[in-house]
Amino acid sequence: MNLDTLSAADLMHPQVEQIAADVTLRLAAEQMSRAKVYCLLIPPELPGGAYGVVTSKDIVQVLCRHPATVLEELRVADVMARPAISVQETMSVRDCLNLMRMTGVRRVPVLRGAQLVGILSFTDVFEHVVRNSD
Repeated sequence: MNLDTLSAADLMHPQVEQIAADVTLRLAAEQMSRAKVYCLLIPPELPGGAYGVVTSKDIVQVLCRHPATVLEELRVADVMARPAISVQETMSVRDCLNLMRMTGVRRVPVLRGAQLVGILSFTDVFEHVVRNSD
């Protein structure tokens, strides 16, 4: 179990939930709940552009500062991070972890060139380590 020889593609989830930037935060939260995920990716505005990301933490932080009714008013674009920190599918898992640690993110879109092929989370790596420890 060498994190230098594993690539992002080896541990990523190929199914990625996406949402449009103009959708309300309430609908984004509902989609996360239905799909049992903690983030949604926002497709680039232009071909080859950067993805955005909105997380459940982003939505909780909005709720801590505002009444729940704001979820009907605010859009994903109002709270999402863009560009999302992303990695190429060939990047080593160790390098992905270092990038996540340095940038403070827990999930990264995985790309093949400019095409989205999956998502890798810190939890994916942790679960792999636990499953493969002696």
